[in-house]
Amino acid sequence: MRCLLPCLMWIVLPAVGAEVHWSLLPPKKAAVPVVKAKDWPLRELDHFVLAKMEQQKLTPSADVDTGSLVRRLSFDLIGLPPAEVPGAADLPQIVDALLKSPHFGERWGRHWLDLARYADSNGRDRNVIFHHAWRYRDYVIASFNNDKPYDKFIREQIAGDLMPAENLTRRDELLTATGFLALGAKALEEQKPEIYRMDVIDEQIETISRSVLGLSVACARCHDHKFDPIPTADYYALAGILRSTQPLHGYGPRGIKATAFHHTEWHALGADAEKLAPAALAYFEKLDADMLAMHEARSARYSVSKRIPEKKRLLATLKGEEKDKLAAEIAEMEAKVADWNVKVAALEKGVEELKDAAPPQPAWAMGARDRDKPEDSRIHIRGETTNLGGTVPRGFLRVISIKDVPAPSAKQSGRLELAQWLTHRDNPLTARVMVNRVWQKLFGRALVTTPDDFGITGARPSHPELLDFLAVRFMEEGWSVKWLIKEIVLSRAYRQSSARTHDADPDNVWLSRMTPRLIEAEALRDAVLAVSGQLDPYPPQKPFLDRYHPQRDAELFTFKPFMTTADIVDDHRSVYLPVVRGTLPEIFTLFNFAPPERPVAQREESTLPAQALHLMNNPWIIEQAGHLARRVTVGGTDPLTRLYELAFARKPTEIEINRATAFLGPNASEERWTSLCQTVLASAEFRVLR
Repeated sequence: MRCLLPCLMWIVLPAVGAEVHWSLLPPKKAAVPVVKAKDWPLRELDHFVLAKMEQQKLTPSADVDTGSLVRRLSFDLIGLPPAEVPGAADLPQIVDALLKSPHFGERWGRHWLDLARYADSNGRDRNVIFHHAWRYRDYVIASFNNDKPYDKFIREQIAGDLMPAENLTRRDELLTATGFLALGAKALEEQKPEIYRMDVIDEQIETISRSVLGLSVACARCHDHKFDPIPTADYYALAGILRSTQPLHGYGPRGIKATAFHHTEWHALGADAEKLAPAALAYFEKLDADMLAMHEARSARYSVSKRIPEKKRLLATLKGEEKDKLAAEIAEMEAKVADWNVKVAALEKGVEELKDAAPPQPAWAMGARDRDKPEDSRIHIRGETTNLGGTVPRGFLRVISIKDVPAPSAKQSGRLELAQWLTHRDNPLTARVMVNRVWQKLFGRALVTTPDDFGITGARPSHPELLDFLAVRFMEEGWSVKWLIKEIVLSRAYRQSSARTHDADPDNVWLSRMTPRLIEAEALRDAVLAVSGQLDPYPPQKPFLDRYHPQRDAELFTFKPFMTTADIVDDHRSVYLPVVRGTLPEIFTLFNFAPPERPVAQREESTLPAQALHLMNNPWIIEQAGHLARRVTVGGTDPLTRLYELAFARKPTEIEINRATAFLGPNASEERWTSLCQTVLASAEFRVLR
């Protein structure tokens, strides 16, 4: 029965579905509701929240204390604890300062990087380094810091290379933005070019549709979508746009048979790009071929040499003619190995000489560009590349028809028109999806609790009028993410206490209090560095992988990780650490970092024994606790008060003072202070926003 249910739903839903699904209707700005407690709302959105509470016969929680509110704001907006405990706080002024901080882009850019499945390596079978992925990461951070309109931000990532640029700097920015299309993990061992190509396109469709539209369009690759009104033909209409697009992820291994479809170029940036790029790309082509030849020679030598010891053991058991014959065979094999040794040495020397003779290079960026000739895609029946149906003109999802957007140009891929369709004000999903995600980051629960599924099987919004009201206002305010965040955090709903005053509404659907939230892995690591005084708050001058690991053969021709988690040591903010697929820092793995293999709209939350053990035993945590102990015990401020202000944005209570004093003893040693500081860093209060 369970297996039949999806099929039955597929049959029944179209008949029932004469009514258009709510998410596919244009958002409308409803009138602000009238509420009974007229003195409670501070912003228009508060009226919508309170109206739902009053319908459920709930009352709002009291306002949270100032210290906790400022701590909440600081983590939510910049991902760091507040520098000091505020007195009488001017909240609008505090919010404005946080929005202007360069750390804002580091915090909110990371949220987008979850959706963009950002990584600095390929992962999968060959974990090739993406040496130039960091430029896209920095583009995202800068876009949020500059409050780039969200619709413009999306258009640049889909079709920046096709947009006009008024100067060189702007051109480079637009090219870098298209890194969004190139960052996905690729099956570099795949030997069939068409399968490889369609798998890359499928991954791009899934990333675009989930991150921007909150829909799983990739489900229609093999058959019409089982639930949502997305036929297979629409999938291949989008696939045609991306078949006409060349992702530029750079050079890497070309597989066992050296098939050529596994490597591409990059975008060349800078004033000398046109001058330097041809020679540099030719050099990479030569280096790639020579390294492949060297790798094949090593493999050939190994395949012969690995059999010699076994044959020598067998030789000792033989006599007469059989022994002479095997001895001759071994001698021939040893001669081959000696010959291969000479060839391998020559190839290795040639590769090293070639590396030393590298020509000047422009700056490089991953990205995408149009292929020389656009092409429509044929339908792949059941997703098979060898079972082709009719050709589908390039286009968009027909269920979202927008008259003002032209069909894809015959001379281009159609990505420019796709970008316009995605961000058109009449597209019912794009603004809604973004508003929902911002709300989820600030409240811990989205208005639509399936933030990457606004389709038939997704959740209905708890506050549909509020979602639409904010979506329309978001567009009216120029798609400003900073405006949206400020509007939400200055609301009365946001400043509620998390204390439970009733047993009703256990999941807090109706927002009668603030839901306590665990801070994410990066915020936890950054907070530890910040309170210990060890955080370098400035962006690094060079990407981590260039500082740690210059390009070398191992990344191209081995399946082994080219670095371990122990190698990832840095005092900059976590957003600048390398995201190496398969080799994430331990703190990321334990504290629910977004898996970089796919777009992630909402991270998992967990409380596990392994997390507590990490905070109790990890040498880095103990080291930071020592730095924190020395920081609070130096200077004229009471060290215990200073510790609590740094960690919790509040002063210690009398009970806490008594317990800490008893633990430290009359002659508190540095070891005791370190243990106390580690206890604070490992506490629930340190990693929870209340």
